[in-house]
Amino acid sequence: MLKKIVKLLLKYPVKMANRFYVREFYTNGPKRDKYEVDSIVDALDRVLVFSPHVDDETIGLGATLIKCKAIGAQMALVYMTDGSGSTSELSRKELVEERKKEGYMVKESYGFHSIYFLDKPDGKLDSGDNELIDRIVDILKVEKPSAIFTPFLIDGHTDHVETTKSVIRALEKYDEKFDRIYMYEVNCPISPQLITNITSMDYALYNEKESKYSIFKSQWAMGFDAFKLLDRAKGLLNDKKNEVYGAEVFVKADLDVLKSIKEALESEGFNPEEFKQLSSDYNVILAFRKNKDKKEKLNSRVSDILT
Repeated sequence: MLKKIVKLLLKYPVKMANRFYVREFYTNGPKRDKYEVDSIVDALDRVLVFSPHVDDETIGLGATLIKCKAIGAQMALVYMTDGSGSTSELSRKELVEERKKEGYMVKESYGFHSIYFLDKPDGKLDSGDNELIDRIVDILKVEKPSAIFTPFLIDGHTDHVETTKSVIRALEKYDEKFDRIYMYEVNCPISPQLITNITSMDYALYNEKESKYSIFKSQWAMGFDAFKLLDRAKGLLNDKKNEVYGAEVFVKADLDVLKSIKEALESEGFNPEEFKQLSSDYNVILAFRKNKDKKEKLNSRVSDILT
């Protein structure tokens, strides 16, 4: 009870501090010289999205998926884990079933033509699992994507990192020359110096994406307001900032570059648990600042590869 009262008292001061901090981060921090704006959906016909958990796809690229749907792109969605690690009063079995129902709602909401549940235990995804890699290869052969979306490799959740490492291993078997991989942000903010692509949102698109969060009722402990705040702030990266309401950000790579990034992070001893996951208004600044020096070192290594 006391914790709830304290949170209520701090709610608005925390929100104001968050707004100031993230605005400074995106306005005055290190940036790339130029971003590609709204180019992702150009000539896009077959999209394959890898999402570690139900809701990651909406947090990271909900607006981009809405734009893909609008141009008639064929879209497939792969959920890597069973979602059983969420905070819930439901039993594990009930929670898995509930999150799967939400996954099907996501499929219908965005117009995915197919959906795959790989049902690996939440929190224990392992890119060294050969059976998992073979299943992903089979999906690649069926879907024949022209573009792949997968989480950014610098992230505070091991499942997010292992998802992209699994995609790397699968692509090595499927197509070593695959060159249209977009890494999206989930709950560990991507430094503007690494961002290559931006999807801009006007007010209507921002609100359409926001409406998708109502799907995830099992995620009652998740503070989606924090992600909405970052979407608003990332709009400041657009040269036409006065004409946009928000943005999503991506790091584009081909398979060789992606492998180089993975190897560079491993050589630096990167561990997802070193960073704080963004999950509510009350840990926004901590998500940016925890192990900030280590994160800046990793960002520098990745920036050198992307240059």
